[in-house]
Order: sequence, then structure tokens, then C-alpha cells
Amino acid sequence: MNYFKVFSLIWGVIMIGVRLLMHVMPEKWNDFELKKAYPENRPNWIWAVVAVSVIVIIVTWYMEFTTAIPLSIILTVLVTATLIKAYQVLFNYTRFRDFVIKALIEERRLIVKINMATTILGIVLILLGIFVY
Repeated sequence: MNYFKVFSLIWGVIMIGVRLLMHVMPEKWNDFELKKAYPENRPNWIWAVVAVSVIVIIVTWYMEFTTAIPLSIILTVLVTATLIKAYQVLFNYTRFRDFVIKALIEERRLIVKINMATTILGIVLILLGIFVY
């Protein structure tokens, strides 16, 4: 299996799996996100997660330039787009956490829209991993 196939399958399954967890146990998920993942003060482990994310993006671009996998640019651009969230979590943590509170508690319709889009994207990634990469 090639890098893009494995990556798209794993990422797609995670995207869908997390959305299922959010749907099956919404109160526990909200508690986890607001108290563990995004507590009031930004936890230091976020720096490590962002560093790993940047490494994954660099490896993905390296693989993009050194392999001839059809449509691999789709996955490469998607993984690069995760830098937007990484930037927000690192440098606008309070605003990002306010958005999380808004989506999870205040305007639940927002998280439903995000979950629908993420689930569709997860399905697309799985289909790319199975049929294209």
C-alpha cells in the first residue's frame, strides 16, 4: 500500500469515528472537549500535537513531489488546510475555545453542520483510499 492510500483510509475512518462518538455520547464528548482537549488555559501538549501535524504535512508534500499517485494532490491540500486549525489553536486559543463552546453548547446546529461536512469528507477520503490511491 502507498502512503496516500493508508493515510486517506486512516484519516477517513477517524473523521467518521469521532463524529459517531460525538453523536452517541454528546454530554461526555462535550465534557472531554471543554475540560480535557480545550480547557480554559491552553495546555502545553498542544505544541507537540501541532509539531507532529507540521511533520505530517511536510512528509505528505514530500510524498506528493516524489511519487506519481493519481489525485494525491487532493489529500495533500486537505492535510495542508489543517494548518488553519493549528494556527488558531496556537495563536488565537481564547477565540478558538469560544468557537468550540458556541458550537458544542450554544448553537448546536453549527456542530451538526460541521459533523455532516466532516462525515462526507471522511467518506470521500475512504473512497479515494479504496478506489483511487
